[in-house]
Amino acid sequence: QDDINTDQIRRKIYAHLPAKEQAKYCFADLDPQFAAKVTPGDILVVGRNFGCGSSTLAHSALMALGIAAIVAESFGRLFFRSSISGGLLVAVCPEIVGAVDNGDRIEVDTVRGQVKNLTSGRTLSCAPLPAILNEMVECGGEKPYLKARLAREGIVK
Repeated sequence: QDDINTDQIRRKIYAHLPAKEQAKYCFADLDPQFAAKVTPGDILVVGRNFGCGSSTLAHSALMALGIAAIVAESFGRLFFRSSISGGLLVAVCPEIVGAVDNGDRIEVDTVRGQVKNLTSGRTLSCAPLPAILNEMVECGGEKPYLKARLAREGIVK
């Protein structure tokens, strides 16, 4: 489904809970069993304009659930940036929904700009992330990235 907003990802009424508790309610209105079906390391594949709406930090609940990455045909701009700032890998791949089935194993390479469906053997092009954003995700988000960069430059120990 397209245009899934941040309140559909994780309703605001759960925002006061710790992330692990919030995770139990991810997509509860769309699929009440979603959280129970997720296995840590899963990659979420979604349609257009995913995470549109408010600047709610819904990505943290998805991360607490164990989602390793999200591949979408397109993202809401705030969700895209807050996900990267929080350390969640996100990739834009315009044809992804038609290229995977539920349960397929996929591999995401945001350096080369590729998504490989390991189940079907199909490879799609996706938008590569700038090196700084890839490094930010690898470090675990914006704050760990900045700490690592300042340490590397000898500004902070």
